[in-house]
Amino acid sequence: MSGQHLLVDQTKKMISGLTMTVDSYEKAFNKLKPALTNDETRNRAETWALANRIKVEQYDKYMDNRRVGKKMDVKAMGHTLIDAYDYSLIALKLDTIRVLDKKGNPAIDKKTRKQQVKTKYSKEVVNRLVEHHDDYRLVGSELYNVKDWDGAYKAWDYYCQMAARTDDPRWIKPDSLVAEARYYQGIASWQKGDTIDAVRLFSVARHSGYNHKEAYDYALVCLSDMGNDAEVVKLAWDAFLKFGVSDPQYIRILINDFVSREDYTGANDLIDDAMAANPDDDELYNLKGLVIESYQNIYDAFPYYQRCIELNDSNANGLFNAGRFFYNKAMETRQNSHLYGKKLADLVNPIYREALPYFEKSYAINPRNTELVNALRDIYYKLGEADKLQSIESAQ
Repeated sequence: MSGQHLLVDQTKKMISGLTMTVDSYEKAFNKLKPALTNDETRNRAETWALANRIKVEQYDKYMDNRRVGKKMDVKAMGHTLIDAYDYSLIALKLDTIRVLDKKGNPAIDKKTRKQQVKTKYSKEVVNRLVEHHDDYRLVGSELYNVKDWDGAYKAWDYYCQMAARTDDPRWIKPDSLVAEARYYQGIASWQKGDTIDAVRLFSVARHSGYNHKEAYDYALVCLSDMGNDAEVVKLAWDAFLKFGVSDPQYIRILINDFVSREDYTGANDLIDDAMAANPDDDELYNLKGLVIESYQNIYDAFPYYQRCIELNDSNANGLFNAGRFFYNKAMETRQNSHLYGKKLADLVNPIYREALPYFEKSYAINPRNTELVNALRDIYYKLGEADKLQSIESAQ
């Protein structure tokens, strides 16, 4: 026991010098390490308060080096401050001494009716945290920039945890900063691959006042990845009500939802509002065509597919849908004709050839469209274009 206590005292002396460096703080911490696990010292608040002090002062030394232009290990610096917080929690938990009265019974506070307690190290530990509160937010950004998602997540989380404390008015931070930290913590969670937690944090950020567009957009990406269509639609409505038609992506989601529920009136009303505000959005014209085709026919939808391609001749969906117009027309002609053999081919093949430029360009952009691949196979077969048929078969 005396040996471990002596080790703690020696470590205190090691960090009292005026010429401490990042490395010397590391040596001091390594000397203290056995005391953090030894049964005689690991349950003492002093041990963890000292660990907290070493890490905070080591972080300060990192920052001193940065100010004079020295190169530094950003990740090591950030985790020094993260470790300091972890050690502070243990110190504060252990630093509670229950006060006894003269008879040895628990002393009761007259106001709170609870047993009186006193602390020895908590004030200095809390002071160190308060002085470095903003540093946790900055360290989160530093660690994020070096792709340390776990470290960034923790730093921002600790910043928010401290801001939520009510025992000291110095913890209080503007709500906007806390909400922003939760948003960035959500980004870090998304980068880690934890989409469920990311969605939660984006929601916390929005409800805390971070109502920037990206808090909706990233959440929509995560919800979509999770396959949670109901929540995607719900959040798209929230975004649409806040941002209107300034970003057509929200209205596209809502239109698709209307169409899937066969509510074509609602879909048309929404899409007309969007097109009025975004007259040159090619995808909106494609969606308008799909809506009209859903409850009318492809002939009435075709002008909208054409306009889509006029606005963007690389819109794979618009190209595919325009090609479908000619492909369907050729199929209907075959079914309704009484001709056979060469006469039927002479009538139908020119219509198939009208579909080809649209289909082939769409295929070049998106070869994973299986419906398109099947249509191309059929056309190449009927037109006798064996080389193109073989090429598309080989690619599958």
